[in-house]
Amino acid sequence: MLLAVFVLILASVSWVYASFSLLGPKDLGVDYTHEDYLSALEKTGMQIEYEGMTGAELEEYKKDAEKKSINDYDFEFSDYQRKEFTLTAEESTALLNEIAPGFWWFDNLQVKVLPDGTMEGSSTADIKRLKTDLYSDVADDVPLPLPDSLNIYSKGRISVTNNQLSGDPEKFSLGAVSLPDKYLEDESVSVMEDYFPRIYTVVPGLEITSLTSNSDGEFVFDGVIPQKVSVTKK
Repeated sequence: MLLAVFVLILASVSWVYASFSLLGPKDLGVDYTHEDYLSALEKTGMQIEYEGMTGAELEEYKKDAEKKSINDYDFEFSDYQRKEFTLTAEESTALLNEIAPGFWWFDNLQVKVLPDGTMEGSSTADIKRLKTDLYSDVADDVPLPLPDSLNIYSKGRISVTNNQLSGDPEKFSLGAVSLPDKYLEDESVSVMEDYFPRIYTVVPGLEITSLTSNSDGEFVFDGVIPQKVSVTKK
C-alpha cells in the first residue's frame, strides 16, 4: 500500500514538472496560416534581412533555424515610421511566431482577445535564454530554480501606453500550476510592469504610443516602428 502511494506521488510530481515544458502550452484555439503572417507584415510595413537573406529564401531558412542569442548578432534598425493598424488574433500570433523565430524567446505562442476585452496568452518560454539575453542582472535573484523552458499562460487586461506596460492579471500559470492570488496583486504586478517591457524595448527607438484591443477582438497598435531590420553575425 505504501509503495503504491509513493508511486502515485512520484507520478504526480513528474507530471507537474513535465507540464512545465514537455506537454506543450495551453491551446487557445488560434490557428494561423502563412497568409496571416504576410498580411501582418504588410500592415506593419516591416522588411527583414538576415545574413543577406530576404523573402522566400529567408522563409525557407527559418524552417530549420536554430535558436541564437541576440548578443551574438548585430541588429540595424532604420526607416522609422509612424504606423496605426489592427491585427487579428491569427495575424498577431503569426507575426510573433514567425518574424524572428531564431531570436524570439517564446515558442508555440498564441494570443487572443476575448469578447469582454480580456487578453489571453500562451507559450513555451525559453527561460535559459531569457536569463542570459534580457535578465542577466536579476537572474540570480529568483528564489526557486526554474527549468530551461517553461509553459506559461496568462489572462487579464493588458495595455501599453508610451512604452509602459499596464496589467490587471486574472490568472497566470506556470505549467499546470496557477500562481496564488497574492502574486497577482499590485506589488507583484508592478514588478512585471517594470521588467516585461525589456522584451519589446530591446528594439531601439521603438515607440508604442498605444497598444490595446477593440470590440472586434483585434489588437490595436499606434506607434513608431522600424521599417527595415538587418541582422548580421558579429
